Amino acid sequence: MKKKLLIVGHGRAGKDLAGEYLESITGLKFAGTTSKFLTKYVAKELGRSEEDVYATRHRDRMLWKQIGDDIRKDDPSLLIRESLQHGEIVGGVRDIAEIIAARNEGLVDLIVWIENIWVPVDPTVTFTERECDLVIQNNWDIPQLSGIGPEFKRRLDRFADFAGLIAPF
Repeated sequence: MKKKLLIVGHGRAGKDLAGEYLESITGLKFAGTTSKFLTKYVAKELGRSEEDVYATRHRDRMLWKQIGDDIRKDDPSLLIRESLQHGEIVGGVRDIAEIIAARNEGLVDLIVWIENIWVPVDPTVTFTERECDLVIQNNWDIPQLSGIGPEFKRRLDRFADFAGLIAPF
């Protein structure tokens, strides 16, 4: 059975980069972030298209958090489960209730926090690296306009190798 990872951290810390890169070097598929799966609920709530609401998700971060909290009120792991139907690596969880539910339900094997001092604290994230199993620093490279920085890549390589996630090629 393939291992399942949850990649978390503040907005713009490098969670998507980490998920995409790990997918490229392991046999695991990156499902995307839970925002991708929250989009349909936000669009329905606002009466707008999924493309429109997804394009403004960073600007409307607090509204997305509120809608996400509402749809997960009775089922905190809803978006994680939906994401895991599309891959073994999921990113972007925002609420401590989701972390607790993921652990209690055994949905993921490891929760990885991406730390990046270049980004501000995200007010929609209601937990810290203390609730995670592992922290991978993304602090040394100048924030990338596109692509992954060499030090962050090196750290992800070391993590994947140590965790036994490297796919045989």
